[in-house]
Formats: sequence, structure tokens, C-alpha cells
Amino acid sequence: MAALTKLSALISILTVIASAQALYSVPNGKCSDVLLPVSVTAQNAVLNITAPHNQQELTDFIAQFTSLTSNSTTQIIGAPVTNNATYKIWTELCLPTKQDSANTVEFAVHGINFDHTYWNFGGPGSKYNYVDSALKAGHAILIYDRLGTGKSDKPDGIKEVQTATEVEIAAQLVKFLRGNPFGSRFNRIIGIGHSYGSVQLIGMLGKYGNLLDATIITGFTPFSGGLNTAFGSLGWAIASEQNPKRFGALPSSYIATQGIINDQQVFFRFGNYDPAVLKAAEAGKATATLGEVITQGAGPAANYTNPVFVVTGDKDYIFCGGNCYQAVNNFTNLVDFTKAVFPGVSNFSTFIPAETGHGVNLHLSAPQVYSKIQEWIAQL
Repeated sequence: MAALTKLSALISILTVIASAQALYSVPNGKCSDVLLPVSVTAQNAVLNITAPHNQQELTDFIAQFTSLTSNSTTQIIGAPVTNNATYKIWTELCLPTKQDSANTVEFAVHGINFDHTYWNFGGPGSKYNYVDSALKAGHAILIYDRLGTGKSDKPDGIKEVQTATEVEIAAQLVKFLRGNPFGSRFNRIIGIGHSYGSVQLIGMLGKYGNLLDATIITGFTPFSGGLNTAFGSLGWAIASEQNPKRFGALPSSYIATQGIINDQQVFFRFGNYDPAVLKAAEAGKATATLGEVITQGAGPAANYTNPVFVVTGDKDYIFCGGNCYQAVNNFTNLVDFTKAVFPGVSNFSTFIPAETGHGVNLHLSAPQVYSKIQEWIAQL
């Protein structure tokens, strides 16, 4: 009871803070951004590593971590440790000009190498802007910078910025949406994640069950055969050295992809993207932390039973090794294989956009993807 009282009080505080922010107009709606203080209690892990002293140390760690016979994770991850903390998380809540009859709000979680701009890429009116698509469909949408990215807090990248803490932050933000921010009552919350953001949604649903009314997983399958190759191909660098102007104040536990060549190989499918988009994505990329890299993983969400829609490009280099049309177990392709993560879900469907790489929203196929997602939501 005490915990529920504390949570209710927190939500009330957050609602007051959010309500005080000025709304600004975007196509088909209005938005407001605010730094929300989010309190969490998470079971992180003691990681038996130290922040790299130089690039050679980091490169050696990546080489060992991604070797085919590596057991680095089991060697590094130690005993659980409780992380009690409050973090400032940058959020943007957008409300549609005309709300749909179900009073839907979408909750979007971005992946590694991105911040919240993955969801509104290109700005208002851009065909890559997923927020525009949601608002046009009559849905409110909350996007945010995950811990350690964008305008959110950037605490210790080994001890604090781990998957368990980020999953708890996501859960608290969903509960915040249940608290009627801006006086809006949302009757249906639909989560949408990309890549590591999908991993976080799966982790949240595995712990909290039907916290979401429906879930959209993008840029993900449970296939691990290509992970080491893809992760090693990103050419990880100490972020403060890779881009001193943007990341110079960050400790060496924060890492960034080396450059545009690495980003193209892992996130894009040649021939189905605008080179200007690749250049802009590289210029605006975000960091990752060693804590995230070591602790990421998605076990089955066994207690979740609400609808799931999976959208992963057929040429996803990270989660399909570049070819999602591989049969595994009793599944004809790797995207359908994601059903194994949701054993209790009966309403499960997939869409595999053609000639599309890992960064789904940044391809020329993005408008088709957005249309498929909104069609799926409309038939729920």
C-alpha cells in the first residue's frame, strides 16, 4: 500500500509539472516537452569491468566480447545490486487535433545509436516522421530520450545505465500516461519500440504482464546468430574522443559508433535510403553505454497476452544477419520466430518490409511501414 501511495503521489507531481508546460503546434496536433523526474528501484548487476582508459582498451574489450567463443558476459556480470535513484528524463507528449474514439496514446522507445529524434526524424511534415503518422491517425504519442541519451540524465555508464534500470523507467512512464497528463484520459496505451527499445518493452512486459494494451516490436527478432558480427562492425569508439564537440563531457563508459561507414553497414540497406538521411543520422547519432551493451537481452514475456505486431526489415543486419527469410525451429522466417518471445499471445502478426535494413524508420519504405502499423492499430 505504501508503494502504491508513493507511486500515486509521484504521478500527481509529474502531472502538475507536465501540465505547466506550453503547448506548441505540429501537423495534426500539439506537443509539449518536459524533463520528468522519474524514480526507480531496479535490480542492476555488479559488472566486473572498469571504464576503458584509452581506445585500445575499449577495442580489445569489443574484440573479446564479440568473438565467436566469447563467454565474456558470464565472466563480467556479477551479483545483483539494487539501484534506487531519481533521473530526469526528457519527454515529449503530443496530442492529436482530433483524438480517436479509443483515446489511444502510443508510447515509443528508441534504440541504441539514436535518441527521441528517431521517432520524429526530419521534423514536421517529413515522410520519416513517425509522430506525424500517429497524430494523423488520431493518436497521442509520448517519445523520450532514454537514460544516457539526448537531453536526459547521463549517470555512470557501467553501474547505473543498465537494462534493468531503463526497463523500470519505461514502466514508470507508462504509469505516468495512466495518470491523465494534460487532463487527457487515455483508455488505450500501445507501446512501440525499435531495436534495444523493443528489448526494453519485452523486458517490461516480462515483468509487469499486460501493462500495455498492445505492443509493436520493430527492428528485432530473437535470432542471435548475427549479433556479434553486427556489434563488432559498428567500430565502437570512446564517445568523448569520437566527437569531442558533442560528447566531450561524457566519461569513457559512454561509447559511440566510429563513423558513417559503420552506420551504413549496420543500419541501412543500400538502394533504399536517401544518402542525405544517412548523413543526417550520423550527424545526430546518440551514444550507448558499456552497461547497456553487457546487460541487454530479452527473455520471454510469458505473462503478456495482449496483441503484438512485429515489423522488421528483411535485410536487418543485427537481428537477422542480413536475411530475415531464414527458417528456424518451426518458423518459416526469423520475424515470425519472435512469437516465441510471446508464448501467451494469440493475436500475433508480422510485416517484413522489403529491402529494408535495421533502421526501419530511415528507409524509403518508412511511409509503407507507418501505414501498415496504423492499419494494424485501427483493427484492434
